[in-house]
Amino acid sequence: MNPIKEQVRTLSNLMKVHQKRATLGMKIPPIALHSVFTGGPGTGKTTVARLLGQIFAAQGFLRKGHLVETDRAHLVAGFVGQTAGRVDEAISSALDGVLFIDEAYTLIPENAGNDFGREAVDTLLKRMEDYRDRLIVVVAGYPGEMTRFLDSNPGLASRFSRRFHFDDFSPEELEAIFQRFVAETGMTITDCAIAKLRVYLKVLWQKRDKYFGNGRMVRNLFERCLESQANRLASCQELTQELLSSIEEEDLPNE
Repeated sequence: MNPIKEQVRTLSNLMKVHQKRATLGMKIPPIALHSVFTGGPGTGKTTVARLLGQIFAAQGFLRKGHLVETDRAHLVAGFVGQTAGRVDEAISSALDGVLFIDEAYTLIPENAGNDFGREAVDTLLKRMEDYRDRLIVVVAGYPGEMTRFLDSNPGLASRFSRRFHFDDFSPEELEAIFQRFVAETGMTITDCAIAKLRVYLKVLWQKRDKYFGNGRMVRNLFERCLESQANRLASCQELTQELLSSIEEEDLPNE
């Protein structure tokens, strides 16, 4: 996440300087805010999109800075003329904030012919121009698929000129996410459980493919641990706070 943090910091500083120029009556150079987020699931794309909205609002470039999430299922209809209306609804709800389109490449499937997704993209591009001062659009998806998506329409690459790539989390970062879940829920984890967790995460990381769940996978793992703990404690006659709050080695799955 370090490169992403640096990009966000740079963008925040740029907005801050532009805001100062505006207060002094200076001209503000054009700035590209529509962005492409590439990376696997669970790498923090939605979180960063929400953060950017907050930054844009704090710097006065957006009135609200809220985030509206959508995808092909909500934007593309099955009949001619209906798709444009769905896109307009999504954009209306996102005005003065950020519209986040997950798996945006599915709007124009490969070898799809006259798929209605093209109508969605054409409408989106027009509305981005109509509301260029009131809307930030972020499109997200896997790197290869997003490259194909941007190449499918000449207007896409020119309007989405800011790129953010989200790498998979390292085993150490995955462990830190798990530990955060532990702390946030008031749980504890034994040293033996931590040692087993590290081995488990490293094995998963080494076997990962482009569908690797990253932070989402860790959340699911934590929930599985709580289920295993519940099964382990179900037969206990006296459940103390210490027992209820402790994640043990046996609560973690085997490799």
